[in-house]
Amino acid sequence: MSLTLTTSSGQLGFCTAKGKSPLTRRRSTALFGRRHKLKANMEADLLSIWPRMEPFLLGALQVAPSSKLGLHYLRKMAIYVRTRDGCFPVLGWPMWRHIACGKLQLPEELAWLYFETFDLHIGHTPEERLEWAECLSQCTSKCELDQQRNKLSVDTLRFLLFLYIQQLNRVSLRTSLIGEEWPSPRTRSPSPSDREAKTSSQNKNWDDQAHLSFVQSHLAEILELLVEPGQLSHSGQALRDCQISLEAVRSLGLLLEGSTSHARVVQPVHRLLTKGPLQTTAGYCALNRSFPLHKLLSCLQHSLTLNPFGITACLRSGKKLAWAQQVEGAMKRAKIARNTHMAPPGSKMVLMSQVFKQTLAKTSDKLTGANIKIHRCSDAFIYLLSPLRSVSVDKCRDSTVVLGPVETNVHIYSCQNVRVVCVAGRIAIGASSRCTIHVLTPTRPVLLPGNTDITLGPLHTFYPSLEDHMASVGLAVVPNAWDQPLLLGAEGLVNTSLNTPSNPDSACYRLLPPAEFHTLVVPFQMEGDTCEVPGGLPPLYQAAVDEKQKRIQNWQKTVMEARLTKEQKRQFQEIVEVKFHEWLLETGHRQELDSLIPPTIAPPKASDGPSTDTPQIVFYEDKNFQGRRYECDSDCSDFHAYLSRCNSIRVESGAWVVYERPNYMGYQYVLTRGEYPEYQRWMGLNDRLSSCKMVHFTSGSQYKMQLYEKADFGGQAFEATEDCPSLLEKFRWREVNSCKVFDGWWVFYEHPNYRGRQYFLEKGEYRKPGDWGAVSPTIQSFRRFTE
Repeated sequence: MSLTLTTSSGQLGFCTAKGKSPLTRRRSTALFGRRHKLKANMEADLLSIWPRMEPFLLGALQVAPSSKLGLHYLRKMAIYVRTRDGCFPVLGWPMWRHIACGKLQLPEELAWLYFETFDLHIGHTPEERLEWAECLSQCTSKCELDQQRNKLSVDTLRFLLFLYIQQLNRVSLRTSLIGEEWPSPRTRSPSPSDREAKTSSQNKNWDDQAHLSFVQSHLAEILELLVEPGQLSHSGQALRDCQISLEAVRSLGLLLEGSTSHARVVQPVHRLLTKGPLQTTAGYCALNRSFPLHKLLSCLQHSLTLNPFGITACLRSGKKLAWAQQVEGAMKRAKIARNTHMAPPGSKMVLMSQVFKQTLAKTSDKLTGANIKIHRCSDAFIYLLSPLRSVSVDKCRDSTVVLGPVETNVHIYSCQNVRVVCVAGRIAIGASSRCTIHVLTPTRPVLLPGNTDITLGPLHTFYPSLEDHMASVGLAVVPNAWDQPLLLGAEGLVNTSLNTPSNPDSACYRLLPPAEFHTLVVPFQMEGDTCEVPGGLPPLYQAAVDEKQKRIQNWQKTVMEARLTKEQKRQFQEIVEVKFHEWLLETGHRQELDSLIPPTIAPPKASDGPSTDTPQIVFYEDKNFQGRRYECDSDCSDFHAYLSRCNSIRVESGAWVVYERPNYMGYQYVLTRGEYPEYQRWMGLNDRLSSCKMVHFTSGSQYKMQLYEKADFGGQAFEATEDCPSLLEKFRWREVNSCKVFDGWWVFYEHPNYRGRQYFLEKGEYRKPGDWGAVSPTIQSFRRFTE
């Protein structure tokens, strides 16, 4: 064996041909340690942990929780369940009922509400949900129901965390932090002044900023609930050098998840902290399978960040969708965004805001399994016919929302005159008025504080694939508790038998009387086998429908037996149609019908009197007034579903503006009384027309408008009161960028001598060419539009 003398920094050492010297090995070990520590620090810097959306969105009830669910009592409960047989690591319904009712003195219905809500969101398969529903449907007594419930159990530590996050909607934690001694029958119940009288007006369940702030502020308390009793002080607080087991940290996966920047795969928090160099930062000891509390707390606090799949990120960088079109005259534009193309399961969301006077209908894979928020919509009809994860309808007015099966929650908050139709795991309504809910649900509807004039009715509609969608999310037709609401007030459960001034919430709802019940038809063609309301209608409501159908049949029989002449039948039909039209206008259903396939309604004509002069336009599918026809006597936002093309028009009376696309968009054509046997006669570019508007002339109008060279009424301006065949010759202008119409009706033309694209203008201000429907400011002629 040969020896070689080596020097390094003035020191001597020996190394053999087969290995390094001891000094070199020590230095290599130290260098490796420094590199490992540096890598661990870099990994820690790259680590991102954020609050999961679903526990707060689906689990936190939107009402101030009982003070008995504050930290003081949850600490005692955490000790109790770890020191009693049958409570840990899983907690069954019988033991939770004993703790909630015997120790915390909560009503049994409220205890079951928390237990059932947690179980609803923990990820059962559809098959398991359907099996559970079948077992419940076979229970014929309360005793059998209790026996079935006794089979249910949940993860103890996760359930503790679930109870703790109920504090999200508490205005102040002061009462719960002060606390009382472990409650007993001798302890004093908190007075109303010690409880929140109102819930927060802000919807924190969707607010990812609120989720992050909550976890940051209460992370130490959350971890203390996971510490074993032997490492707690007499006051129930964690000792400084205490440890948290890996199994306890695993339960944190209910609230937290994250990823590292080099691996964007989302993982539960315990997996991130037990792999690679990150376990050093968190202090994980593989031998003891535990974390030091102070190190774990420091690591989590350093890594907490905003959820990258939350509502803030979705609004900022989610895909913007154009499912709803802008309606002419509407001040608000629909805003629809989604993150379903990038978010992991449980974080997928679709946000819909400011849908105004429109019908929006979608059945799409983009909706399947997504959390939906419908926000500030008014005068809208929304059909989302796919299996959904959850739905929130927030601050909407005068709208109808029809939903596919919702696996977990439908929450309606701060709405007025809204109708919601759904099959859902649970439905909750809060701070709403004059709302009607048609629902099929296996759980009791939850009525939160602030409701007035809520109507509950059975599910009254279907669509062809409804039953397939229900099976995919584990919802069955029985049990159905739509008519057994649970009222939650500021002081807890409301006793519906006490209708007193101090208990106003007991009269906040009613069950829909059968005499007012009508079925709803989903007006879209789809594939599927469902041809009736799943499970059928309740007997009283089915009898009411049968009675209405019987009256219709009697009317038909009376008409047939009257032996009317052909002319009498025609007159009778016209009278019925006019009365139906009047009813549509009186009830407000005309807008809903117009947004689908508008009715053809003709006014009655006296057989021996002069004809009425009601404005009317008739569209024909083929040239020379042949083929299918469509008659209209008022504005129509979309008749394209009735006529696929239009090659001739007969204007029988009045003046009209017809549009190439629905909702009064696209190319415009101004028509007066006369016949147009082919589309070239109205200067059409193609045979497509989809909407029309009637021009309402008034007598004594003086035609006057102001044209501007620049947008927003800037630059040179001139006043017009007469027709102008050439703007270039008269004013040396090639463009008009804005204008004000003071009186009368005008038509702009793209080319001289009233040729090219047309743009109809009535009284109002037009700040830019887009306001009159143009894509460019080129205007070469204009003229007055007279009757």
